[in-house]
Amino acid sequence: MFIRKKTYVEMVCDFTKKYGNVHTFWFGPTPSVNITDYDIALDAMVKKGSAFANRNMPFMFRLPRGDRGIIASNGPLWLEQRRFALHTLRNFGLGKNIIEERIMYEFEITCEELEGRFDNGGVTVEPENMLNLMLANIMNRMLFTDRFDKKDEERFFALKAKVDEMVKNFSVFDMLIDKWNMDLPFVKQRVEYILGPVNGVIDFMRDQIRRRKEDIANGFHVIEGEGEDYVDAFLVQMKKEENNSKPSSFDEEWLLMSLLDLWTAGQETTTVTLKWAFSFLLLHPEVKSRVEEELLSITKGQRPLSLTDRTNTPYYNAVLNEIHRCALIVPMNFWRDTSEDTMVGPYLIPKGTSIAAQISSIMTDEKYFIDKYKSNPDRYLTGDRIEQMVVPFGFGKKACPGESLAQAELYLIIANFLLRYEMSADSEYMPVMQARIEQGLEHKATTYRIHFKKRQMPYSDAVNVIRTYYK
Repeated sequence: MFIRKKTYVEMVCDFTKKYGNVHTFWFGPTPSVNITDYDIALDAMVKKGSAFANRNMPFMFRLPRGDRGIIASNGPLWLEQRRFALHTLRNFGLGKNIIEERIMYEFEITCEELEGRFDNGGVTVEPENMLNLMLANIMNRMLFTDRFDKKDEERFFALKAKVDEMVKNFSVFDMLIDKWNMDLPFVKQRVEYILGPVNGVIDFMRDQIRRRKEDIANGFHVIEGEGEDYVDAFLVQMKKEENNSKPSSFDEEWLLMSLLDLWTAGQETTTVTLKWAFSFLLLHPEVKSRVEEELLSITKGQRPLSLTDRTNTPYYNAVLNEIHRCALIVPMNFWRDTSEDTMVGPYLIPKGTSIAAQISSIMTDEKYFIDKYKSNPDRYLTGDRIEQMVVPFGFGKKACPGESLAQAELYLIIANFLLRYEMSADSEYMPVMQARIEQGLEHKATTYRIHFKKRQMPYSDAVNVIRTYYK
C-alpha cells in the first residue's frame, strides 16, 4: 500500500477482486475482516446488528475519552447515551420544522455578512471559513443555545484549527498504538503530538458546562421542562438519576465527552462535504444549470427551497447522492468487534473478530456504479434504486446519529446558495475533484475560491424573500 502509493480505497478494491467481498486484512499483527458488498453489509450490520454493535476504536480515540461519549464507547452505557442523544436532538430540531428554521437563520446571517463584502456587486472568497462558522453555529445552538458572534469568531477558528490539526496528523500507523506500547518514548511523544490539540476543545466544552451550572445557581438560567438545549436536557436527566441505584452514564464526564463528539463530528464532515459539493457543481456547469432550473421550477423564484420540497426535486436529490459517492470523505471505516459467532456472507465469523463494512468500497462497487469514477447524477434516475447503496453515514447501530441534521443542512444550504447567487470558479484558484495529498482521517477538497454575484431576474424576488422568510 505504502510502497506502491495506492490509496486505502484502491487497495481494498484490489483485495476484493482477488479475495472476494468478505476478506481478511492484516493490520500489523491484528487480523480484521472487510465487507465490501452492500447486501452482505446490510445483512450483517442491520439485520444482525446486535452482533456488531461494539465499535473497535483505536486506543488513541479512547484515551482522552476514558471510554465515554457517543463515538468511542460500547455496552449498555453507550446505548443509554446514544438513545438519549437521538431523543434530545430530535426534540431540539431533528424531525421537526424547527431545524429548518435554525439552518436558514444561520444561512441568512452568513449571506448578510458575505454581501457586506461585495464590491461592484460581487466578491471572491475561499468558502471554508464561511461554511465552518455557519455549521458550527447551527450545532452550537442545539448544544448550548449560544452562537459565535463576531467577537467570538477568533476563538471558534482557534478551536477549529485544533480539530483540523488532529484530523490531519492522524495516520493509519497511529492505529497500532495501544496500551501495551504507551511507555515507549517515541510512542508517548506521538500520542502527545496527536492528542494535544484535542485538550483545547475539551477545555472549551468544560467551560460551557461550568458557565451553565453557574448561571443556574445564580438564577440567570432557569430550566423549564427538558430545557432549551442539549446541556439543559442532560442536567435534567442527571438530576433524575441521582437516586437511581443502577449504574448510570449521566455524569459530567459523560456529558463532556458527548459534547466533544457531537460538536466535532456534527460540523466537520458536513463542512468537508459542502466543499466537495461546490467543487462538483463548479466543475460540472451543465449539472449546476439543471439543478438551478429544477429549483426555479419548484420555487418560482418567490421563496427559498424548503425540506418539504424534497419529493419534488429528483434531479437535485440525485446530484446530492453523487456528491456523497464521489467525495468519499471517509476513506476507511473503523472496525467493530463481533459479540457472538455469526455468519457474514458464506463465512462463519468467530466472536471477538474485528470487522468493518468499508463504505468507500461499497459506494464504488462496479456491480452497481458503472464507470464508478465518472460523475453521473442520472444514474439514480433509472428506477434501479441504487441510491440505497450510497451510505456515507454508515450502517446499523453505530451509524452516524447526526445523519438527519447533516442531510437537512446539505439540502438547504447548497440549494439556497444557488437560488441566491450566481456562483463561478476563480480561474486562478480552481477546484479539482481530487483530495488533498495528506495522511489523515478524511478526504478533503483542495483550496479553491468562489465568485459570488447577486442573481438578476427572475431570481431577485427570491433574494428578498429568503432575507425575510426566517426572521
